[in-house]
Amino acid sequence: MKNIGKEFIKGTQYPDYSTVDLLLRVPEPPHELPVREGRTIIKLPSPKRFKIPDVPVRKAIENWEPVGFFSRSSINLKELSYLLWCTQGFRKMVAESIQLRNVPSSGARYPLETYFVASDVEGLETGLYRYLPRSNSIVAERLDSDLTLEMSTASLNFKLMTRAAVTFLWVAVPYRSTWALGNRGYRSVFIEAGHTCQNLIMAAANLGYEVFPTDMFHDELITTLAGLDPETQWPVYLAAVGKVEKSVTVA
Repeated sequence: MKNIGKEFIKGTQYPDYSTVDLLLRVPEPPHELPVREGRTIIKLPSPKRFKIPDVPVRKAIENWEPVGFFSRSSINLKELSYLLWCTQGFRKMVAESIQLRNVPSSGARYPLETYFVASDVEGLETGLYRYLPRSNSIVAERLDSDLTLEMSTASLNFKLMTRAAVTFLWVAVPYRSTWALGNRGYRSVFIEAGHTCQNLIMAAANLGYEVFPTDMFHDELITTLAGLDPETQWPVYLAAVGKVEKSVTVA
């Protein structure tokens, strides 16, 4: 374990065509995880019809700062739809099996699945949901009023997470990338989580929400919470979304 970082970089150097299943004509993995039988699919409002305040990119960047707390707040379905679309939203197919989304992806592989815990989302029960980019829908994976507390405990930041309106969880399905890129695809998983979260920060700024991104979480607890297969699905990043009361200074 002492040299794990060096071993990772060495093991993911490019190119190493011996690890590329695409060249071996192994069937391509699906772009989205299948919806499990009996799960409820909810169509989201179209993000393209949602009017938002025009916040300059520079202002959004300069105004961002680490979040130490959230006020009690909620988010509605139009806002949630917009945030999901900005972070992993599907735009079009550019070839038979190559898609374009709203974030960069090495080889257009898009190895991330977007889950979220809805703590205070208007119109949704408290629970765990997963985003379906192609149809701009969500699927209810687990409805449970205790999920906010479970996520807060697993995230190692109980006080802040319990006040978030929604907490995003990005889960890697690394084989989507390694199928085409070989071992190099493992690097893509983590880089693309950063791309995705930055889109969330910028999009949330348009709506007046703050974002608390963190990679500090208990992997096994998150894996259990989301019902993931630890061999093929890895939690890689969390981001809580909420509002902060601005202090008012009276002259």
